[in-house]
Amino acid sequence: MKLANAKKRKLNVVTLVEEPAVSYWKVKLPSIVISFSVVLLWILLTLAVVFGIILYRMSLMTSEVIYSYSIHYTIYTVPVIAAIINLFCIHILSFFYDKLAHKLTEMEIHRTQTEYDDSHTLKSYLFEFVNYYSSIIYIAFLKGKFVGYPAKYNRIFGIRQEECNPGGCLMELSIQLGIIMIGKQAMNGFVEMTIPVLIKMYKTFKVSTGIERAEKENQEVIICCNQWTEDYKLNEFNQASLFGEYLEMVLQYGFVTIFVTAFPLAPLFALLNNIFEMRLDAKKFLKYYRRPVPTRVKNIGVWYQIMTTIGRISVISNAFILAFSSNFIPTLVYTIKISDDFSEKGFLNHSLAVFDVRDFENGTAPDHTAFPNITTCRYSEYRSGPYDNPRYKRPLVYWQVMVARLAFIVVYQNLVSFVIMVVQWAIPDIPRKLNDQIKREAYRTNEMILHYEAQQTKEKLKRKYQATGSTSQLSHEDQESESKKSNSNRSSSLYYDSIA
Repeated sequence: MKLANAKKRKLNVVTLVEEPAVSYWKVKLPSIVISFSVVLLWILLTLAVVFGIILYRMSLMTSEVIYSYSIHYTIYTVPVIAAIINLFCIHILSFFYDKLAHKLTEMEIHRTQTEYDDSHTLKSYLFEFVNYYSSIIYIAFLKGKFVGYPAKYNRIFGIRQEECNPGGCLMELSIQLGIIMIGKQAMNGFVEMTIPVLIKMYKTFKVSTGIERAEKENQEVIICCNQWTEDYKLNEFNQASLFGEYLEMVLQYGFVTIFVTAFPLAPLFALLNNIFEMRLDAKKFLKYYRRPVPTRVKNIGVWYQIMTTIGRISVISNAFILAFSSNFIPTLVYTIKISDDFSEKGFLNHSLAVFDVRDFENGTAPDHTAFPNITTCRYSEYRSGPYDNPRYKRPLVYWQVMVARLAFIVVYQNLVSFVIMVVQWAIPDIPRKLNDQIKREAYRTNEMILHYEAQQTKEKLKRKYQATGSTSQLSHEDQESESKKSNSNRSSSLYYDSIA
């Protein structure tokens, strides 16, 4: 159903014009619920894909084949393979969801183009946020946090959960982020340059075959080299053509800000991509697209709120990455509180807990036939040893590190927020000189309006006394006083309302 075909009419209180309308409770609300339910279903599908990749990676880590390779295979090769598979799944899901998002937004029957654009943008970005960032968020905040300990591992379908490397998950997070970010930019650049060329080639072939067919049928043949024929071969530039550009830049902004501590090279790759993208887009718009028709808009719409939200999330995200996904805080606590010489010497031994191999569950002990005399092993965790009472519990140092991590998050967030406030104060959105010019323009505009209304008042008074046939005319001073009287109460309010 389209809004233009609605039989119901509703008075617009602003324009006082009757507009087509549909029932909110019977039509709009059910369509919105269905639309966002489908979006939620696709988000769950994306999470299912990520979960499948996690299981695939866990199966690789537990495979017997893996033990024939070196430790570099588990640290580098497995994460790279999983990240590449994840990248292809991301692009496949994005391709199908992009077409679905337009259908869902049209089903919601929005009244204005701005409402349509905001709804479509919000649905698309919510899905793409989960699609691109879910695997990265898993590695940054969830992986290795709920694995248990050797005597009681937490398992999924009988398989042990993934654990971080002894140095933490930061290396794998960098690999995942780098492959997804750089791979996305490379694939988008290839598609953006290839598709317009192919469409132009197809339309050129279509025009040439049409001319040949017309010549065979002795019909009137158009001139194949005129301007409008050449323009037909170009891609049409419509109002939605810039949506992909906005989405690409906002996703890139998220990679650069939300996970910058895990992949410090992200801003550099984003800069190189944008330099290349500028030349690519310039060539694309000049050679393969028709001339765009400018459209006046108030602002960039809901994109501004999305970028503001990303900026706030990035502060919290980077604080949690530094606190929980790296050894920065444990090392700092060890250096300040435990080390005798305030150095990192002995930190590795301090961060490893002791486990008695006799406490393994039946059938879960690793093969140690090559080392038959082993009685204890070490694992990366803060737990009491097998000879302590109670056994395998959280010691005091674990809670000290946890308090330090939470304190770091609070201090980091407040410090960054203070820096942001200082930068916003030092660099205003509108420069002072430009703001003065805006005020001057508003003042002159209001003066012109008042002058015009004064002239209209004079003309009305003149016509009034001419119609009555009165010989007594108002003097010039009386006319001025009447016009000023009618406008004096509005002069200051117009000015201050316009610059507020």
